[in-house]
Amino acid sequence: MLNTDTQYESRPGIHSPLTAIARWICYAGVALILLLPLPVLYEVVADQLEQPPIWVFETTGYVIILIAFLASGYGLSTGHHFKVELLAQRFPAMATQLAVLSGILEAVFGLILLSAGAMQAYAAFEQDMRSDTLLAVPLFWPMLAFPMGGFAILVQGIGNILKAVRGGRSS
Repeated sequence: MLNTDTQYESRPGIHSPLTAIARWICYAGVALILLLPLPVLYEVVADQLEQPPIWVFETTGYVIILIAFLASGYGLSTGHHFKVELLAQRFPAMATQLAVLSGILEAVFGLILLSAGAMQAYAAFEQDMRSDTLLAVPLFWPMLAFPMGGFAILVQGIGNILKAVRGGRSS
């Protein structure tokens, strides 16, 4: 049942469909990274003209948080996150079971973040919560980062479970 020569791991550059979803979510974060300098540049120019905008600092802060959440699922697929492989190195025969357990914990965390984040964003929407700044941003919008990141983590966690079951190592 455990086959190390799977359709995804055997060909470089080919990933599971779930990893592809996490990657596309991350690409949305990359697009935001590319756009992020524009409002900062606008603020620098407007500040030199003695017309500083009130919206740049707050909104770019929200965007930076959103970028981190959007990239979280893809980070799990690449291994560019904190991980401990002590048990897998100590007990190599249990590596697959530990990889499956890791994927399950990732998926559960993603599901919790998705559901709790969605409930928090919905509550902020229902209560018309706004930031305590001059801009008074409806907090529903920045709180959407939580369920979006949770979805990315959930999808990649399931992808890591399938990868481990098929014979590859989970990140």
